[in-house]
Amino acid sequence: MSQKKRMLERKRREEALKKAERNQAIGRVIGVVFIVLVIAIIAGALIFDASKKAEKELNYSIGLNEQGKIKGVKAEKYVELADFNALNMNKSDYYPTEAEEDTYINAITESYPNLSDKKGVEVKEKDTVSVDYVGRIDGKEYEGGNTNGMGIRVTLGTGTYPTEFENGIIGHKTGETFDVSVPFRTDFENEELAGKIVVYTITLNGVYETAEFNDEFVLKNFGYSVESAEDFLNKYRLSAAQTKFDQYVQDYAISESKVKSYPLSYLSKMKTFMKAKDYKQMETTNSTYQNLYQKDAYKDVLDMRKMTKKEYKEEIKKSAREQAEKNLIYQALFEKFDLSVSQEDLNALILTLGFEEGEYDQAVERFGEPYLYQQAMIKDVNNYLAENYNLIDN
Repeated sequence: MSQKKRMLERKRREEALKKAERNQAIGRVIGVVFIVLVIAIIAGALIFDASKKAEKELNYSIGLNEQGKIKGVKAEKYVELADFNALNMNKSDYYPTEAEEDTYINAITESYPNLSDKKGVEVKEKDTVSVDYVGRIDGKEYEGGNTNGMGIRVTLGTGTYPTEFENGIIGHKTGETFDVSVPFRTDFENEELAGKIVVYTITLNGVYETAEFNDEFVLKNFGYSVESAEDFLNKYRLSAAQTKFDQYVQDYAISESKVKSYPLSYLSKMKTFMKAKDYKQMETTNSTYQNLYQKDAYKDVLDMRKMTKKEYKEEIKKSAREQAEKNLIYQALFEKFDLSVSQEDLNALILTLGFEEGEYDQAVERFGEPYLYQQAMIKDVNNYLAENYNLIDN
Protein backbone atom coordinates (compact mmCIF):
# COMPACT_ATOMS: atom_id res chain seq x y z
CA MET A 1 0.00 0.00 0.00
CA SER A 2 1.37 3.46 -0.96
CA GLN A 3 1.97 6.17 1.64
CA LYS A 4 -0.87 8.25 0.18
CA LYS A 5 -3.34 5.35 0.53
CA ARG A 6 -2.18 4.67 4.07
CA MET A 7 -2.82 8.33 5.00
CA LEU A 8 -6.30 8.22 3.46
CA GLU A 9 -7.09 5.01 5.30
CA ARG A 10 -5.90 6.50 8.60
CA LYS A 11 -8.04 9.61 8.01
CA ARG A 12 -11.13 7.48 7.36
CA ARG A 13 -10.57 5.55 10.60
CA GLU A 14 -10.15 8.79 12.58
CA GLU A 15 -13.37 10.20 11.12
CA ALA A 16 -15.19 6.96 11.89
CA LEU A 17 -14.02 7.05 15.49
CA LYS A 18 -15.11 10.67 15.93
CA LYS A 19 -18.51 9.81 14.51
CA ALA A 20 -18.80 6.80 16.81
CA GLU A 21 -18.04 8.98 19.83
CA ARG A 22 -21.00 11.24 18.93
CA ASN A 23 -23.38 8.27 18.67
CA GLN A 24 -25.75 7.31 21.48
CA ALA A 25 -24.84 4.50 23.90
CA ILE A 26 -26.73 1.91 21.87
CA GLY A 27 -24.78 2.88 18.82
CA ARG A 28 -21.54 2.40 20.67
CA VAL A 29 -22.66 -1.04 21.85
CA ILE A 30 -23.51 -2.08 18.30
CA GLY A 31 -20.12 -0.85 17.18
CA VAL A 32 -18.34 -2.84 19.86
CA VAL A 33 -20.29 -5.98 19.01
CA PHE A 34 -19.44 -5.51 15.35
CA ILE A 35 -15.72 -5.11 16.10
CA VAL A 36 -15.74 -8.20 18.31
CA LEU A 37 -17.42 -10.18 15.55
CA VAL A 38 -14.90 -8.98 12.99
CA ILE A 39 -12.02 -9.97 15.28
CA ALA A 40 -13.61 -13.36 15.90
CA ILE A 41 -14.12 -13.97 12.20
CA ILE A 42 -10.52 -13.02 11.40
CA ALA A 43 -9.15 -15.15 14.24
CA GLY A 44 -11.37 -18.03 13.20
CA ALA A 45 -10.14 -17.79 9.63
CA LEU A 46 -6.53 -17.82 10.79
CA ILE A 47 -7.15 -20.86 13.00
CA PHE A 48 -8.97 -22.62 10.14
CA ASP A 49 -6.10 -21.95 7.74
CA ALA A 50 -3.54 -23.17 10.29
CA SER A 51 -5.61 -26.29 10.89
CA LYS A 52 -5.90 -27.02 7.18
CA LYS A 53 -2.16 -26.56 6.77
CA ALA A 54 -1.47 -28.95 9.66
CA GLU A 55 -3.78 -31.56 8.17
CA LYS A 56 -1.71 -31.55 5.00
CA GLU A 57 1.58 -32.03 6.84
CA LEU A 58 1.95 -35.71 7.71
CA ASN A 59 3.79 -35.78 11.04
CA TYR A 60 4.23 -39.37 12.23
CA SER A 61 5.69 -38.18 15.53
CA ILE A 62 2.81 -35.87 16.37
CA GLY A 63 1.97 -35.79 20.09
CA LEU A 64 5.00 -37.87 21.14
CA ASN A 65 7.97 -37.01 23.33
CA GLU A 66 11.59 -37.88 22.50
CA GLN A 67 11.19 -41.41 23.93
CA GLY A 68 8.16 -42.14 21.74
CA LYS A 69 5.64 -41.86 24.55
CA ILE A 70 2.55 -39.68 24.44
CA LYS A 71 3.56 -36.28 25.76
CA GLY A 72 2.66 -35.71 29.39
CA VAL A 73 0.78 -39.01 29.66
CA LYS A 74 1.28 -41.90 32.06
CA ALA A 75 -0.62 -44.46 30.02
CA GLU A 76 -1.34 -46.85 32.91
CA LYS A 77 -3.55 -44.15 34.44
CA TYR A 78 -5.78 -44.20 31.39
CA VAL A 79 -5.85 -47.95 30.75
CA GLU A 80 -7.22 -50.98 32.57
CA LEU A 81 -4.97 -53.73 31.25
CA ALA A 82 -6.08 -57.23 30.32
CA ASP A 83 -5.77 -60.07 32.83
CA PHE A 84 -3.18 -62.32 31.18
CA ASN A 85 -3.94 -65.08 33.69
CA ALA A 86 -7.19 -65.58 31.79
CA LEU A 87 -5.50 -66.53 28.51
CA ASN A 88 -6.79 -69.62 26.73
CA MET A 89 -3.86 -72.05 27.01
CA ASN A 90 -5.61 -75.03 25.37
CA LYS A 91 -3.11 -76.22 22.76
CA SER A 92 -5.70 -78.05 20.65
CA ASP A 93 -7.35 -74.71 19.85
CA TYR A 94 -4.23 -73.51 18.05
CA TYR A 95 -2.93 -76.58 16.27
CA PRO A 96 -3.63 -76.69 12.53
CA THR A 97 -6.71 -78.57 11.40
CA GLU A 98 -6.45 -81.54 9.09
CA ALA A 99 -7.56 -79.34 6.17
CA GLU A 100 -4.91 -76.73 7.00
CA GLU A 101 -2.29 -79.44 7.23
CA ASP A 102 -3.29 -80.85 3.82
CA THR A 103 -3.11 -77.36 2.28
CA TYR A 104 0.38 -76.89 3.72
CA ILE A 105 1.60 -80.27 2.44
CA ASN A 106 0.22 -79.52 -1.05
CA ALA A 107 1.97 -76.15 -1.07
CA ILE A 108 5.26 -77.74 -0.03
CA THR A 109 5.16 -80.53 -2.62
CA GLU A 110 4.20 -78.05 -5.36
CA SER A 111 7.10 -75.80 -4.36
CA TYR A 112 9.60 -78.68 -4.51
CA PRO A 113 8.54 -80.73 -7.56
CA ASN A 114 10.57 -83.56 -9.02
CA LEU A 115 12.13 -83.12 -12.46
CA SER A 116 11.33 -86.14 -14.63
CA ASP A 117 14.13 -87.29 -16.91
CA LYS A 118 11.74 -89.20 -19.17
CA LYS A 119 12.27 -88.33 -22.86
CA GLY A 120 9.65 -87.85 -25.56
CA VAL A 121 6.99 -86.36 -23.31
CA GLU A 122 5.00 -83.68 -25.15
CA VAL A 123 4.56 -80.55 -23.01
CA LYS A 124 1.39 -78.52 -22.81
CA GLU A 125 0.16 -75.23 -21.41
CA LYS A 126 0.40 -74.96 -17.60
CA ASP A 127 3.20 -77.55 -17.47
CA THR A 128 6.28 -76.50 -15.51
CA VAL A 129 9.38 -77.41 -17.45
CA SER A 130 13.15 -77.12 -17.22
CA VAL A 131 14.89 -75.57 -20.23
CA ASP A 132 18.29 -74.31 -21.24
CA TYR A 133 18.76 -71.75 -23.98
CA VAL A 134 21.20 -69.64 -25.96
CA GLY A 135 19.85 -66.33 -27.28
CA ARG A 136 21.31 -64.70 -30.39
CA ILE A 137 20.77 -61.37 -32.15
CA ASP A 138 21.77 -61.47 -35.81
CA GLY A 139 23.59 -64.71 -35.08
CA LYS A 140 25.60 -63.28 -32.20
CA GLU A 141 25.03 -64.39 -28.60
CA TYR A 142 24.08 -61.43 -26.38
CA GLU A 143 25.34 -60.87 -22.85
CA GLY A 144 23.31 -62.86 -20.33
CA GLY A 145 21.60 -64.83 -23.09
CA ASN A 146 22.97 -68.25 -22.12
CA THR A 147 21.81 -70.45 -19.23
CA ASN A 148 25.11 -72.38 -19.44
CA GLY A 149 23.40 -75.69 -18.72
CA MET A 150 22.07 -74.52 -15.34
CA GLY A 151 18.43 -75.01 -16.36
CA ILE A 152 15.62 -72.57 -15.65
CA ARG A 153 12.11 -73.38 -14.49
CA VAL A 154 9.27 -72.08 -16.70
CA THR A 155 5.55 -72.57 -16.17
CA LEU A 156 4.12 -72.38 -19.67
CA GLY A 157 1.34 -69.91 -20.39
CA THR A 158 1.83 -67.75 -17.31
CA GLY A 159 3.56 -64.81 -19.00
CA THR A 160 6.62 -64.97 -16.75
CA TYR A 161 8.69 -65.02 -19.92
CA PRO A 162 7.78 -63.43 -23.28
CA THR A 163 4.63 -64.96 -24.76
CA GLU A 164 6.44 -66.07 -27.93
CA PHE A 165 9.10 -67.79 -25.81
CA GLU A 166 6.60 -69.78 -23.71
CA ASN A 167 4.24 -70.57 -26.60
CA GLY A 168 7.21 -71.68 -28.69
CA ILE A 169 7.94 -74.46 -26.19
CA ILE A 170 4.36 -75.82 -26.02
CA GLY A 171 3.94 -78.93 -28.19
CA HIS A 172 7.61 -79.90 -28.18
CA LYS A 173 8.89 -83.05 -26.48
CA THR A 174 11.36 -83.50 -23.66
CA GLY A 175 14.88 -84.06 -24.95
CA GLU A 176 14.31 -81.89 -28.07
CA THR A 177 16.42 -78.88 -29.11
CA PHE A 178 14.73 -76.27 -31.30
CA ASP A 179 14.71 -72.56 -32.20
CA VAL A 180 12.13 -69.95 -31.16
CA SER A 181 12.08 -66.35 -32.45
CA VAL A 182 11.07 -63.67 -29.94
CA PRO A 183 10.45 -60.04 -31.04
CA PHE A 184 11.04 -57.57 -28.19
CA ARG A 185 9.06 -54.33 -28.00
CA THR A 186 10.91 -51.08 -28.61
CA ASP A 187 10.45 -49.88 -25.00
CA PHE A 188 11.75 -53.12 -23.45
CA GLU A 189 13.75 -52.53 -20.26
CA ASN A 190 16.90 -54.17 -21.58
CA GLU A 191 18.18 -51.73 -24.22
CA GLU A 192 20.27 -54.43 -25.86
CA LEU A 193 17.09 -56.39 -26.65
CA ALA A 194 14.66 -53.50 -27.22
CA GLY A 195 13.22 -53.57 -30.73
CA LYS A 196 15.27 -56.64 -31.68
CA ILE A 197 14.34 -60.16 -32.77
CA VAL A 198 16.13 -62.75 -30.66
CA VAL A 199 16.45 -66.35 -31.81
CA TYR A 200 16.60 -68.72 -28.85
CA THR A 201 18.01 -72.21 -29.27
CA ILE A 202 16.13 -74.11 -26.59
CA THR A 203 16.77 -77.53 -25.08
CA LEU A 204 13.76 -78.99 -23.29
CA ASN A 205 15.29 -80.87 -20.36
CA GLY A 206 12.15 -82.27 -18.73
CA VAL A 207 8.82 -81.72 -17.05
CA TYR A 208 8.39 -81.14 -13.34
CA GLU A 209 6.00 -83.48 -11.54
CA THR A 210 4.37 -82.88 -8.17
CA ALA A 211 6.29 -84.85 -5.59
CA GLU A 212 4.81 -87.31 -3.10
CA PHE A 213 5.13 -86.23 0.52
CA ASN A 214 7.11 -88.97 2.23
CA ASP A 215 10.39 -89.58 4.05
CA GLU A 216 12.37 -89.56 0.81
CA PHE A 217 10.93 -86.18 -0.22
CA VAL A 218 11.54 -84.63 3.20
CA LEU A 219 15.12 -85.91 3.51
CA LYS A 220 15.94 -84.74 -0.02
CA ASN A 221 14.71 -81.19 0.54
CA PHE A 222 14.87 -80.66 4.32
CA GLY A 223 17.25 -83.33 5.60
CA TYR A 224 19.45 -80.70 7.24
CA SER A 225 16.78 -79.98 9.87
CA VAL A 226 14.44 -82.98 10.10
CA GLU A 227 14.72 -86.76 10.17
CA SER A 228 11.44 -87.93 8.64
CA ALA A 229 8.10 -86.79 7.19
CA GLU A 230 6.48 -87.16 10.62
CA ASP A 231 9.27 -85.14 12.24
CA PHE A 232 8.74 -82.46 9.59
CA LEU A 233 4.99 -82.34 10.28
CA ASN A 234 5.45 -82.22 14.05
CA LYS A 235 7.75 -79.21 13.72
CA TYR A 236 5.21 -77.54 11.42
CA ARG A 237 2.38 -78.22 13.87
CA LEU A 238 4.30 -76.76 16.80
CA SER A 239 5.40 -73.71 14.83
CA ALA A 240 1.93 -73.08 13.42
CA ALA A 241 0.34 -73.42 16.87
CA GLN A 242 2.82 -71.02 18.46
CA THR A 243 2.38 -68.49 15.65
CA LYS A 244 -1.40 -68.59 16.01
CA PHE A 245 -1.12 -68.33 19.79
CA ASP A 246 1.26 -65.35 19.55
CA GLN A 247 -1.28 -63.52 17.40
CA TYR A 248 -4.04 -64.45 19.84
CA VAL A 249 -2.06 -62.99 22.75
CA GLN A 250 -1.42 -59.74 20.88
CA ASP A 251 -5.07 -59.42 19.92
CA TYR A 252 -6.09 -60.33 23.47
CA ALA A 253 -3.86 -57.61 24.93
CA ILE A 254 -5.71 -55.01 22.86
CA SER A 255 -9.26 -56.36 22.91
CA GLU A 256 -9.36 -57.23 26.61
CA SER A 257 -7.68 -54.02 27.81
CA LYS A 258 -9.95 -51.03 28.35
CA VAL A 259 -9.17 -47.36 27.86
CA LYS A 260 -11.02 -45.60 30.68
CA SER A 261 -10.53 -42.10 29.22
CA TYR A 262 -8.55 -40.35 26.51
CA PRO A 263 -6.11 -37.44 26.77
CA LEU A 264 -8.08 -34.85 24.79
CA SER A 265 -5.00 -33.13 23.39
CA TYR A 266 -3.62 -36.40 22.01
CA LEU A 267 -7.01 -37.41 20.61
CA SER A 268 -7.12 -34.09 18.75
CA LYS A 269 -3.64 -34.70 17.35
CA MET A 270 -4.67 -38.15 16.17
CA LYS A 271 -7.55 -36.57 14.23
CA THR A 272 -5.07 -34.22 12.58
CA PHE A 273 -2.82 -37.17 11.78
CA MET A 274 -5.64 -39.20 10.23
CA LYS A 275 -6.68 -36.29 8.03
CA ALA A 276 -3.08 -35.75 6.97
CA LYS A 277 -2.76 -39.43 6.01
CA ASP A 278 -5.84 -39.16 3.80
CA TYR A 279 -4.60 -35.95 2.22
CA LYS A 280 -1.19 -37.49 1.52
CA GLN A 281 -2.85 -40.56 -0.03
CA MET A 282 -5.00 -38.34 -2.25
CA GLU A 283 -2.00 -36.21 -3.20
CA THR A 284 0.07 -39.28 -4.13
CA THR A 285 -2.74 -40.80 -6.19
CA ASN A 286 -3.39 -37.52 -7.97
CA SER A 287 0.29 -37.16 -8.78
CA THR A 288 0.32 -40.63 -10.34
CA TYR A 289 -2.81 -39.85 -12.34
CA GLN A 290 -1.33 -36.56 -13.54
CA ASN A 291 1.69 -38.42 -14.89
CA LEU A 292 -0.45 -41.07 -16.58
CA TYR A 293 -3.59 -39.23 -17.65
CA GLN A 294 -2.83 -35.51 -17.10
CA LYS A 295 -5.70 -35.18 -14.64
CA ASP A 296 -6.44 -35.71 -10.95
CA ALA A 297 -8.06 -38.87 -9.68
CA TYR A 298 -9.96 -37.02 -6.92
CA LYS A 299 -11.00 -33.41 -6.45
CA ASP A 300 -10.66 -33.65 -2.66
CA VAL A 301 -10.47 -36.10 0.25
CA LEU A 302 -14.26 -36.42 0.48
CA ASP A 303 -14.31 -37.51 -3.16
CA MET A 304 -11.60 -40.08 -2.47
CA ARG A 305 -13.35 -41.49 0.58
CA LYS A 306 -16.81 -41.27 -1.05
CA MET A 307 -18.24 -39.58 2.04
CA THR A 308 -20.18 -36.51 3.01
CA LYS A 309 -18.58 -33.97 5.36
CA LYS A 310 -20.62 -35.36 8.23
CA GLU A 311 -19.69 -38.98 7.45
CA TYR A 312 -16.03 -38.09 7.08
CA LYS A 313 -16.02 -36.20 10.38
CA GLU A 314 -17.44 -39.26 12.15
CA GLU A 315 -14.99 -41.59 10.39
CA ILE A 316 -12.00 -39.44 11.40
CA LYS A 317 -13.26 -39.32 14.97
CA LYS A 318 -13.60 -43.12 15.02
CA SER A 319 -10.22 -43.88 13.43
CA ALA A 320 -8.43 -41.36 15.67
CA ARG A 321 -10.00 -42.94 18.72
CA GLU A 322 -8.97 -46.44 17.61
CA GLN A 323 -5.39 -45.36 16.95
CA ALA A 324 -5.17 -43.52 20.25
CA GLU A 325 -6.59 -46.59 22.01
CA LYS A 326 -3.95 -48.89 20.51
CA ASN A 327 -1.11 -46.49 21.30
CA LEU A 328 -2.27 -45.97 24.88
CA ILE A 329 -2.61 -49.71 25.52
CA TYR A 330 0.81 -50.54 24.07
CA GLN A 331 2.41 -47.73 26.04
CA ALA A 332 0.69 -48.98 29.21
CA LEU A 333 1.99 -52.50 28.55
CA PHE A 334 5.46 -51.13 27.90
CA GLU A 335 5.33 -49.32 31.25
CA LYS A 336 3.86 -52.33 33.09
CA PHE A 337 6.56 -54.71 31.84
CA ASP A 338 9.26 -52.10 32.55
CA LEU A 339 10.74 -52.42 29.05
CA SER A 340 13.25 -50.17 27.33
CA VAL A 341 14.21 -49.36 23.75
CA SER A 342 17.85 -49.75 22.72
CA GLN A 343 19.64 -48.42 19.67
CA GLU A 344 19.84 -52.03 18.52
CA ASP A 345 16.03 -52.17 18.64
CA LEU A 346 15.82 -49.00 16.56
CA ASN A 347 18.33 -50.26 14.01
CA ALA A 348 16.34 -53.48 13.62
CA LEU A 349 13.08 -51.53 13.32
CA ILE A 350 14.14 -49.38 10.38
CA LEU A 351 14.77 -52.53 8.36
CA THR A 352 11.05 -53.31 8.64
CA LEU A 353 10.27 -49.81 7.36
CA GLY A 354 12.16 -50.30 4.11
CA PHE A 355 15.49 -48.78 5.10
CA GLU A 356 18.86 -50.47 5.04
CA GLU A 357 21.54 -50.80 7.69
CA GLY A 358 23.23 -47.46 8.30
CA GLU A 359 20.21 -45.45 7.11
CA TYR A 360 18.95 -44.53 10.57
CA ASP A 361 19.28 -40.78 9.88
CA GLN A 362 17.16 -41.16 6.74
CA ALA A 363 14.49 -42.98 8.75
CA VAL A 364 14.51 -40.17 11.34
CA GLU A 365 14.12 -37.60 8.58
CA ARG A 366 11.17 -39.52 7.13
CA PHE A 367 9.27 -40.42 10.29
CA GLY A 368 10.81 -38.48 13.16
CA GLU A 369 12.72 -40.21 15.96
CA PRO A 370 9.76 -40.24 18.41
CA TYR A 371 7.75 -42.35 15.97
CA LEU A 372 10.64 -44.80 15.60
CA TYR A 373 10.81 -45.13 19.38
CA GLN A 374 7.05 -45.69 19.56
CA GLN A 375 7.14 -48.45 16.93
CA ALA A 376 10.13 -50.07 18.66
CA MET A 377 8.12 -49.98 21.92
CA ILE A 378 5.26 -51.82 20.22
CA LYS A 379 7.66 -54.41 18.80
CA ASP A 380 9.28 -54.88 22.22
CA VAL A 381 5.88 -55.45 23.82
CA ASN A 382 4.96 -58.05 21.18
CA ASN A 383 8.31 -59.81 21.68
CA TYR A 384 7.80 -59.79 25.46
CA LEU A 385 4.33 -61.30 25.11
CA ALA A 386 5.63 -64.01 22.77
CA GLU A 387 8.51 -64.89 25.09
CA ASN A 388 6.58 -64.84 28.35
CA TYR A 389 3.21 -66.25 27.28
CA ASN A 390 4.44 -69.27 25.36
CA LEU A 391 2.05 -72.03 24.34
CA ILE A 392 4.61 -74.71 23.52
CA ASP A 393 6.51 -74.40 26.80
CA ASN A 394 3.33 -74.72 28.86
